[in-house]
Amino acid sequence: MKTNRQPPLNPKSLNQKPLDQKPLDQKPLDQKPLTTTASLLKQINFTRILSLLRYHPGLTRSELAQRTGLTRSTVTIITGELIATGLIREGQETVSGAAGGRPGTKLTLNPEGAFFIGAAIGDETLRVVELSLAAQVTRRVQSPITDTHPAAIAKQLAALLDRIWQANPQGRERSRGIGITVPGSLDREGIVLQAPRLQWHQVDLRPYLDLHVDLPLFIENDANAGALAEMYLSGSMPGQSLLYVFLGVGVGAGMVLHHRLLRGAGGTACEISHLMIDPHSPQTSTDGLPGTLEALCSKDGLLNAYRQHSEESIDLDTLILRLKQADPLAQKVVQQWGKYLSWGLRGIVGVLNPERIVFGGSLAVLLPDVQDQLNQQLQNCLPDGSGYRFDRTARFRLAISKFEDGAAIGGAALVYQSLFQMPDLMLLHS
Repeated sequence: MKTNRQPPLNPKSLNQKPLDQKPLDQKPLDQKPLTTTASLLKQINFTRILSLLRYHPGLTRSELAQRTGLTRSTVTIITGELIATGLIREGQETVSGAAGGRPGTKLTLNPEGAFFIGAAIGDETLRVVELSLAAQVTRRVQSPITDTHPAAIAKQLAALLDRIWQANPQGRERSRGIGITVPGSLDREGIVLQAPRLQWHQVDLRPYLDLHVDLPLFIENDANAGALAEMYLSGSMPGQSLLYVFLGVGVGAGMVLHHRLLRGAGGTACEISHLMIDPHSPQTSTDGLPGTLEALCSKDGLLNAYRQHSEESIDLDTLILRLKQADPLAQKVVQQWGKYLSWGLRGIVGVLNPERIVFGGSLAVLLPDVQDQLNQQLQNCLPDGSGYRFDRTARFRLAISKFEDGAAIGGAALVYQSLFQMPDLMLLHS
């Protein structure tokens, strides 16, 4: 499984700890003046040009110079290196305009210039996807988890990676890293503090994974990774803030603010599962807390509510089928679920006020059935009288994720976004 991969464009930007995960005991900035080096400027300019070509494919060198303010010679040098590393490629020449001037050559990202691996450790299944530089899923594989011990998970992941790379040997050589998502709480160093459904507590996955792979590793909470996927891979120009809400076996959230994950002091920001919704509810979550958002709005909470009313145990597919058949009890239970969800969201948006809220997970399919309920509850949730709606023209929008295997794609997004992310000058100082 160890492989001789192509070195990253800037190894420091793809090391095992992303830039925004520096140790908390970092020295104060006033102890040493922050200097701008030639290599740092080069990294910034590489990132600017790659980002421009990502959102505006077909720009010429002259147009890149105009948009960046760089000299034409500097742009020529940078694009030459990007072509040499395979990250961009030349296309057709442009036609000279009425004002004359030399025609230029259009530049675009090379879809096969880099690949990004995402792996989602789920409650029952391990899923792995390969993402191209064009942000397209090129391959996906999965297998049921038979043993949740970290060593067994690492070995199983290695086997799935072999299947991916047997189908695409070029992807092995051009892989920029592996992003792994976990359904649990992680600290800023990537240590899994707790993942109840995996029965993990204070688990460091890196030593287990290092036995099988030598690529840069990114380890993240699944909801945080989902937020990055929506920000960087949804196909729209990114805004300043986005909240991703995961609704599945568990309930979680991740927020991207100014193109970076909002992590908090210990790395556990946006852990919404313990939000108290109804303290008098008998419903409890995995950790035994009653009346929380996870207890009431997770898949187990929803199905338990149905069982309490009917004394019948059903799965989610059956509930969805009965909902489509206009079954009164299914409608009642889902409406109650929507009410609890809207209560939780109202508190969250009052604190965080994101531009967009995107829902993912297996329960996101139920959002159309409670759409009006959410719109009504959230329409006056902000001091200026504005609110959140499932409407593209709304100032603050609600949306449903279009990604399949969202957690795995989010893992790939962890690696993908590092190629386009500007270095944080505050965090580069040490």
